[in-house]
Amino acid sequence: MSRDLAFGVAGVVVAAGYYRMAAAIPTSALADAVGPQGLPKAYAVVLAALSLLLVGRSLRTRNADPRPRIPDPESRIPDPRFHLLRALGMLAIGVVYIAVVPWLGYVVALAGLVLAATWYRGGVFNGQIATVAAAGAIVFWLLFVRLLGIPHPPGVWPTLF
Repeated sequence: MSRDLAFGVAGVVVAAGYYRMAAAIPTSALADAVGPQGLPKAYAVVLAALSLLLVGRSLRTRNADPRPRIPDPESRIPDPRFHLLRALGMLAIGVVYIAVVPWLGYVVALAGLVLAATWYRGGVFNGQIATVAAAGAIVFWLLFVRLLGIPHPPGVWPTLF
């Protein structure tokens, strides 16, 4: 059994248990439209979906060529042997996001997070990526702030106008 298959199956089991625990959360008379069960159940569904994708990928690539690939020295994508450093780099991007979101605001900081993560993972920095980052930040703002009514850090922007 491959590592991806094992983690995928474990993820599905954890998601099922988490969903079951989330369903047992009592509903309060003070609950909003989402309710106390809404977000934990959504996390469980997302975890299950991602775990099933991992299982599917591991089953699809089971017969793939097991020989290691030699990394391209010209590539900006880090060498796969440095997984820990790659993870620490992504963690650093997340830490910077958390540090600047109170000052820049949710939309600007989230767009910067998408740009930084895309560039760090080997993407190019162009107008298309900037458009996707800005549109993604606006969609998340509309979803969480307008639709779900979750407050966000506005940053310095309201004080400038």
